[in-house]
Amino acid sequence: MKQLFVPGMLSIMALTTACSREPRSAIVQKVEEGGCGSLSGVSTDAIQKCLAQTRQLGIEIDQMCKPVRESASAKWNDTTEGRVCAAARNLAFWRSGPVQGDGKTYDPTK
Repeated sequence: MKQLFVPGMLSIMALTTACSREPRSAIVQKVEEGGCGSLSGVSTDAIQKCLAQTRQLGIEIDQMCKPVRESASAKWNDTTEGRVCAAARNLAFWRSGPVQGDGKTYDPTK
């Protein structure tokens, strides 16, 4: 009995430590419900590719991330929420609107 006690306790401690979850985030939940599925353990690049399919969602998520990003710790970047916000920021950075000119044209013959 005593021989099983120590290995049993070690395995219970390992399971409870390994199964600790991040707190639920409204940002992550919105992206998961937006069609990306479970994001736990998914890379920033994979999240960015998913958000690129629904670009408007990526822009909305970037807006949601702004206040969180300002007060986040360094460790936050390694969380699921941090990876989602980084992916959304990358997409929003490259967002471009329709090109509008000033109506002037250039005629090299004049």
